[in-house]
Amino acid sequence: MKILIPIFSILFLSSCAMSPFSPTNSGRSYGPGNVHAEVGNANSTYHIKMGYGVTPDADAGAVIEFGDLASMTLFVKYSLLNNETGPSINIEYGYGSSDTANYYYLGSTASLAFSKEFEIFFNGRYNKVVTSDADYTLNTNIGNLKLTDYDVVYLQLTYGLNVWFSEGAGLSIYSTSFRGENVETTQDSTFGGSFIFNF
Repeated sequence: MKILIPIFSILFLSSCAMSPFSPTNSGRSYGPGNVHAEVGNANSTYHIKMGYGVTPDADAGAVIEFGDLASMTLFVKYSLLNNETGPSINIEYGYGSSDTANYYYLGSTASLAFSKEFEIFFNGRYNKVVTSDADYTLNTNIGNLKLTDYDVVYLQLTYGLNVWFSEGAGLSIYSTSFRGENVETTQDSTFGGSFIFNF
């Protein structure tokens, strides 16, 4: 675990600014003292996410994405409704920056756990990205997303499901779409998935 701190620090200092594509896949919190990890793919980028349950309802963590662009996001989220089975909903905030760009997102995830093994979710985010030609070439595809301006606002909508094979390991599968001015997409949505772990 100690080796992750310098790795995350280096990537944060060298990252470009692009709001993360990997979704929050549950309205539930991780639980106090619990660690949550994900490794997966979203919108043609790969991601590693690490989160920690700070209180029964509040979590904090970081997500690294790499591929066409590299970025690192620090996030916090709070569960307004937090049920092991049944409905849950949270609010979340994420931030990232580089020397020449920055972004943030505000979002919410609503989920419904039918059992400890199966859950569906919907994640919506409002993204504000200010970047530059030092970080991104306009009209270049990043998976399904293309920016036509260096200052953009767009919505990211993701829905999917989580299947847990055991108490500590599972799989998340989802579909993501983007809407907004000064952004274009090559298709209506893109699919992704991640392996999810709780410790």
